[in-house]
Amino acid sequence: MASQLNLQDAIAEFGKNLNKRPISDNTRKAFWGDVNIFARYLTPEDDKPAPVINTVTAENIRAFLTHEEQRPKANSPKSLERRLTSLKVFFAWLKDAGHLGFDPAEGIAYKPFLDPLPEFLSAEEQIKAIDAARHVAAGERLDTRPLVAILLVLDTGMKKGECLKLVWDDVDLDRRNVLIQYDKKHLEFKNRRLPISDDCADALKHHFSRFDITNGKPLFDCTGRNLEYIFNRKVAPLAGLSALTFEMLRWSCALSEFKLGELSTEQFEIKYGLSALGWAEMEAKLERIVKSQT
Repeated sequence: MASQLNLQDAIAEFGKNLNKRPISDNTRKAFWGDVNIFARYLTPEDDKPAPVINTVTAENIRAFLTHEEQRPKANSPKSLERRLTSLKVFFAWLKDAGHLGFDPAEGIAYKPFLDPLPEFLSAEEQIKAIDAARHVAAGERLDTRPLVAILLVLDTGMKKGECLKLVWDDVDLDRRNVLIQYDKKHLEFKNRRLPISDDCADALKHHFSRFDITNGKPLFDCTGRNLEYIFNRKVAPLAGLSALTFEMLRWSCALSEFKLGELSTEQFEIKYGLSALGWAEMEAKLERIVKSQT
């Protein structure tokens, strides 16, 4: 029976699955390393047989995490959080693959102090930020850059670096989408087309005209640092915000969609350009944010 698979054999099968996943080498190594550390914890003696996977319990996992936290030269809280994420991904795969009838890691919560929650904008603050950026775009200098950047990230959840790399050719106004592309082969899983709103498309049209952006030209003629300087010197004060960053906009987009509950795990990973590990970490923070608001 599949449930009689021992832990070492399960990890070997998991490794084969990891090799098929569109994830970075670093993510693959993190998964592999963490589950093997867990296996060594459960079988510290070389001549001791590995346990059958259906005998591994939530208490085994909690004890392992406590051991990792309290041992001399313990890893950082961030690394401990990643250990749990790796185990959650491992046992979720075992269940989905039919090797387990239950997931012992599913109910184990992340410690809220492990990583600070990201800053984000409420729905009302998002509207104020957009209105303020429109005011800047209509001002004396007709600076459409902050409005376009804000709408792009709130629509798509793309990262700052992805936004700043966009060129005219990446934008399809007719189909209302933008293309995110990575040159490195191991990051090709991050390549994706993301839909944009009509408001964003209209802002892009004005932006193209204002800065004479045509074939091959980048959407933004400044660095991310300069653009965030404009966010915080011009947009944020008008919107009544203490700060405004690309990261805040990305998390605002993710939180809004997470609350709607319409995207599957795979859809979240694709839209935000995340590996399974990256999404698991983002999901944990989103869950904590939602819980803190109730």
